[in-house]
Amino acid sequence: MRPAVCLFTDSLEPSGMGEHMLTLAAELRERYTLTFVCPPTEPGRALLRRAAALGLETFTGAARADGPAWARLKRWLTARRFALFHAHAGIGWEGQAGCRAARDAGIPAVVRTEHLPDLITTPHERWAYERGVVAVDRTIAVSDAASASFLRAGVPAAKLRTIRNGIPPPGVAPDRATARRALGASARDRLILTVGRMTPQKGHATLLAAAPRVLTMCPNASFLWAGEGPLQPELRLGADELRLTDQVRFLGQCGDVQSLYAAADLFVLPSRFEGLPLALLEAMAAGLPVVGTCVCGTEEAVLDGVTGRLVPGGDSEALAEAIVEALSDPAKAARWGDAGRRRVAEHFTASRMARETAALYEELLTAARQPGVRPGSTASPNARVGAASIARTAVTAPPTAP
Repeated sequence: MRPAVCLFTDSLEPSGMGEHMLTLAAELRERYTLTFVCPPTEPGRALLRRAAALGLETFTGAARADGPAWARLKRWLTARRFALFHAHAGIGWEGQAGCRAARDAGIPAVVRTEHLPDLITTPHERWAYERGVVAVDRTIAVSDAASASFLRAGVPAAKLRTIRNGIPPPGVAPDRATARRALGASARDRLILTVGRMTPQKGHATLLAAAPRVLTMCPNASFLWAGEGPLQPELRLGADELRLTDQVRFLGQCGDVQSLYAAADLFVLPSRFEGLPLALLEAMAAGLPVVGTCVCGTEEAVLDGVTGRLVPGGDSEALAEAIVEALSDPAKAARWGDAGRRRVAEHFTASRMARETAALYEELLTAARQPGVRPGSTASPNARVGAASIARTAVTAPPTAP
């Protein structure tokens, strides 16, 4: 029988992490019996519907703290007898309760993927995270820089793995002329695309500050912002105050992002931090030149001056200069786009990501078959209960001193 694997997130807004999980599931479903677990938010339910469409079992019932929901999750995990539990987390406090439930449910192997670098800032959260590591056999980071941040945060090197994000090959590209007509763009217009949730992380405010300078140099430019988020009203107001209502277009949640890639001339992602952004990889795979920031993950995808341009995060002037450079030199931009397409095909494919993940699964599953040895350590069977208790205490009892 195929080993049963639980793919879990308690993120309230899975977004790119959810896409990663679906991509991984599509690649691994022939090898493992997969089950998706998400919280009962609308984004979580939407993710579960897509997982069900892949033929996977689903369960709505993630928990972030001890209580009735946690107990229900533990009972369900115990009854299902999974061979491996794989939690996906966007930030340090996510996934901790799920990993504790999995360990207490007796699941032999527990894996955690960190989709962002270490971002914990408070002593309590740091204390909890360090002790939560005890309940996890392996921590996966999605980029080398993210991996280095967790090594500094205290994750033992023996437990840490880097498995870079990967994306499926793009489908048949939509017709560019048709895609541009659908947006009301003429042949002379220069479309600058950004895809991402409108949160402080993605740096839309920096791009908005750069827009007037870009438009002074390139009057035919338009900014297309796909996505939604809590900062959308503030950003709309900022665009109105700059009198850029017509030049900055808020497209909302777009179901056909590939058409936007086909229509655009340039992809810009001005993030303040990342793990390894999927939208950036998708844009590169579509042959778009890209402008990104010098942050974790993005620096590993974009080769400055080869596949696009990298600028310091938060620097609107440098961002504007890079955008103008790409729009003013179509031949250079085309070279960047071609090089980016090749780079993704060579280094950032879903099949490669899945192979490396499956190899890690098999390492842990093989260890789990050895009597008396926990996959992540050489501890005795009695140590398993102790580890779970330590991890549970770590997130429920605050430190006695700051």
